[in-house]
Amino acid sequence: MIFQAIDILKQELNLNLTSPLIKSDYGNISEILNDPNNNGSDADIIISLINIEENRISRDPHNYVRKLDGSIVLKNPAIHLYLTLLFTSIKREGYGIAIKNLQAVIGYFQKKFVYDHANTPGLDAGIERLILDMVSLNLQQLHEIWTVLGGRYFPSVVYRMRMVTIDNIDDGKPGPLITQIETDYYSI
Repeated sequence: MIFQAIDILKQELNLNLTSPLIKSDYGNISEILNDPNNNGSDADIIISLINIEENRISRDPHNYVRKLDGSIVLKNPAIHLYLTLLFTSIKREGYGIAIKNLQAVIGYFQKKFVYDHANTPGLDAGIERLILDMVSLNLQQLHEIWTVLGGRYFPSVVYRMRMVTIDNIDDGKPGPLITQIETDYYSI
């Protein structure tokens, strides 16, 4: 679901940032910027995955799931992820154009920061909803990110994407049928 989540953002940006036309693509920003042959992307905005975190608060402790056919399956709980995405404007025609392109991305995500099946028809069936939150970085954090990525700074913004879930229900083992429920009440 990680690829599908990032890909739908790329598709949405390419579909909606048309005046002026701003092309987005995903990739490793350090590889694109450090390519001596300039064989990198011709996109204006590069989407880079810079971190993956698990959201343990949303983890379901139940290991038994009832499938649509009524059978019960024993499986590991789904993993809910936060993806940290770096949107970098690499317009080589000028710094001003790069800033305008980045402003267009921020404006678009300000207008539409929740992606679900009602407002995004191309959203993968395995994704219920995606929510984007802008991450405010201080200068030290910004320096650390760009040092890891190769050292050259380009205008960029960081968003945290919530609600990416990885769940393999089909890999579960058949579980036993629940035939008895025990309760243990005591008086005070």
